Amino acid sequence: LGIPRGLWGALTALSPQDWEQRQEEDTLLIERILLLVRNVLHVPPDPAEEQQGVDGDASVHDRVLWALHISGMDDLLKFLASAQVEQQWALHVLEIISLMFRDQ
Repeated sequence: LGIPRGLWGALTALSPQDWEQRQEEDTLLIERILLLVRNVLHVPPDPAEEQQGVDGDASVHDRVLWALHISGMDDLLKFLASAQVEQQWALHVLEIISLMFRDQ
């Protein structure tokens, strides 16, 4: 649970900055965090673990989604998807959202 909060903290520190004020390192950090979230959601489920019923009926994918929700990452994704000045992240956000709804 600490990792999504750390990622969220890094992104929220950078997101209020106007895109003209961001350094190239800031832009790379945002992109890498979005790619990391996308890659984590892209990991296929382990059938052996899914059959054991770990943590009730919640799958690993559902637990990752819950951790992202608790950390506030979903709110930041909504902001990135809707803000006109953040259009450069639209494809990454679209990929993340589509993976969030995978197998639903």
